[in-house]
Amino acid sequence: MNNEHNPIAIRINRIQESWKDQIQNNNYKVVRFLLDDEDDLPLINGFYKLESSIHRSIDEVLVVMLTDFENSKEYSYRLAKDWILEYEKSLSKYPDLPWTEFTTYKDKILLANPNLPQGHLLIEMLASYKKSIPFPTENLRIGIVPRKIYSYPDFAKWIEKFALQLPQDIGIVLTDYTQNLYYSPVMNNSNFSSYSLHIESQNMKGAYQDIIRSGNPSDPQVKFNNCMLEMGKKASAQNKNGVHHWGKKLLEVGQSTGDKGIWASAHLIYAGFLFGFKDLSIQPLLDKGIKICYSQLKNNDTSSLGILLQLYNYKASYYSIEGNSSKAWEWFIKGTQEAMKFQHYMEAISSCKNAIIIAEKKFMKSDMNQYLENGIFKELYKQDDEFIKATEFNYIANYYLSNSPTLTQEEYQTIDQRLIRLYGKKWRHQAYSNLQTTP
Repeated sequence: MNNEHNPIAIRINRIQESWKDQIQNNNYKVVRFLLDDEDDLPLINGFYKLESSIHRSIDEVLVVMLTDFENSKEYSYRLAKDWILEYEKSLSKYPDLPWTEFTTYKDKILLANPNLPQGHLLIEMLASYKKSIPFPTENLRIGIVPRKIYSYPDFAKWIEKFALQLPQDIGIVLTDYTQNLYYSPVMNNSNFSSYSLHIESQNMKGAYQDIIRSGNPSDPQVKFNNCMLEMGKKASAQNKNGVHHWGKKLLEVGQSTGDKGIWASAHLIYAGFLFGFKDLSIQPLLDKGIKICYSQLKNNDTSSLGILLQLYNYKASYYSIEGNSSKAWEWFIKGTQEAMKFQHYMEAISSCKNAIIIAEKKFMKSDMNQYLENGIFKELYKQDDEFIKATEFNYIANYYLSNSPTLTQEEYQTIDQRLIRLYGKKWRHQAYSNLQTTP
């Protein structure tokens, strides 16, 4: 798609131009993107992705880090370690990268004690990296965008302390929201320079609609997208008849494509838009979608497996809405089993977590325990550390440790120690406190 007419690209370009006008060549220690609308976050992420790649347009070097913030004591070490790991990945693709002291700092970080503050080592490493940048006049900006932040006040304090120690030509980039203002204490600190780059609402819904509607009106995909948009409007207006009108058109368009995956998706989408109306046709629509997916699986075509798993979860969720907990649990388990059969472990963990939520709230622990003891826990536990850490497996592990009737003390300690290493010392408390949302 030509970026000149791409609504998303146009919006990201606005942010790039604002950066060039207001930030570039200024030695701000902290730059904060301040968003009016949370829907605009994908634009900021798009800016980060573009400007930290070879396609960058600003005359500054941006490196984005996603390191989780658990506590101030360990964060400098974890950030430095992740920096080394990411640089090592880049080296495997581009062996001629110029940071000659990489090996030195890799060794220093591997030998460092992760339980002690390592801010001095992080600053030293960043200063070394900055010297390797081919264009010495360009600032180094570090986008610190944790995937998870366990305490915003603690994180803001860490940012303040870190900013005070940074050399002249190295700065931090953060993302904040006008309704939250997580980093106001940082921005109000007079001991270093800072700037808030205000991003007014970019009407992302309008951008998505422009993209969805673009193309040949006779194209079935364009017709399909248009039906979805119209259904969304009718659902927002609480117009049930309108949802049915466009839902039936969606089914017709989906079937006309000859692609069973699209046809099954039409049933999933139609049913989803009816959830707010508690309509009697919801479960039949989902059942029909499942039947279509099964017809593909019988022919060894797994292209619709992802849709099938969503259909299972929709059925389970709607049973939960109706108050039929046993059926909801049953369908979350079916979704888990189907995902396990095809080694879609991420989806299996998500469905299993939802089954646990039902079991916890509706006194179905014996059913849940029996299912976990039948091998699902051990099969998921066998996955590698990097995968486990990126999932919600901690919820399943917490439940298993709390309820397993067969677990030995030695097994308990082995599992607990691994989860501490992956999620932090408070992993069980975090898992328990977040298991509060009804699926």
